[in-house]
Amino acid sequence: MKASDLDNMADPPDTNQSDLSSLPRTDIFAPLRSYNDFLIKSLPKPRPINPAQWAYERLGEYIKDFEAELDDEHEIGARLVSFGQSVTFHIESIGYYGPDILTFHGRTETMAKVQLIQHISQLSVLLIAVEKQQDKPRRIGFLWDKEKPPSNP
Repeated sequence: MKASDLDNMADPPDTNQSDLSSLPRTDIFAPLRSYNDFLIKSLPKPRPINPAQWAYERLGEYIKDFEAELDDEHEIGARLVSFGQSVTFHIESIGYYGPDILTFHGRTETMAKVQLIQHISQLSVLLIAVEKQQDKPRRIGFLWDKEKPPSNP
């Protein structure tokens, strides 16, 4: 053994980029990525958010809660005060259209048919107890439990 051999042994090996590129690469995260991709593909597709449908469903919850406290002589009504005067009517049904319109159908105290078409950004409805118009009080809150609301995209 020569002295020059000892000098070479003391120097660490050269680790420049070209030497590292020759080493085999292992992607330790590949199984995790594969599992993650599998999970993402197996998830149900998210429903597009429809603000009118959300408002409709939430309003249905308010109506059910309100009707639960009514006696047999009263049914649900609405009072709208944004028309410069107060309009009160018996609510018969509610629906929505597209992403932004709610519709209220009902009758006034004189049995005149009414329909309110309301943009969700302007929604302000005062639910009130009104005297029933028929022998049996009308209840509409149960409709949200039985069927999906009619809508158009």
